[in-house]
Amino acid sequence: MTPHLERCLAIVLDATSGAGDESRVRRDPKLWSVVEIVEHLTRAYSGTAKGFERCLEKGAALASTASMRQRLQQFALINLGYFPDGRQAPKHILPTGELDLAAVLDAVRRDLARLDESAAQTRRALGTGKMLDHPILGPLSVDQWLKFHVVHTTHHARQIRDRRG
Repeated sequence: MTPHLERCLAIVLDATSGAGDESRVRRDPKLWSVVEIVEHLTRAYSGTAKGFERCLEKGAALASTASMRQRLQQFALINLGYFPDGRQAPKHILPTGELDLAAVLDAVRRDLARLDESAAQTRRALGTGKMLDHPILGPLSVDQWLKFHVVHTTHHARQIRDRRG
């Protein structure tokens, strides 16, 4: 597994270490539980893997052209590690709340492995240019996507630690 995705796994496992059944409970009805946060992350990993798999099926990148705003946001997030609070997650990566911690941790391992494989295949087949659009950041390369996931996972690990007290 690439160092970026190994880092994602380590971050999730560290943040959830020792968590139990209480991790399914929302202390604040407006905020996701620990399990829901991890489910959101695994949905993000699998969503990116699916996107790379679509690129491979088409034999071409599916990236658009970035606006100036998107380029600035990419720089802030990917190069500086700044992940703003308060953004609404895209609907396809919202948690269902139907899983327990063991199930979402299994899904994290499975989906990170799938993302690792699809990223490597995409890079080999299609190169290092912009490959796939992020719904907010616009077109990202494979490596930028992997860095994005580290920053995104780190952002949510802070939330997990806050929820756990």
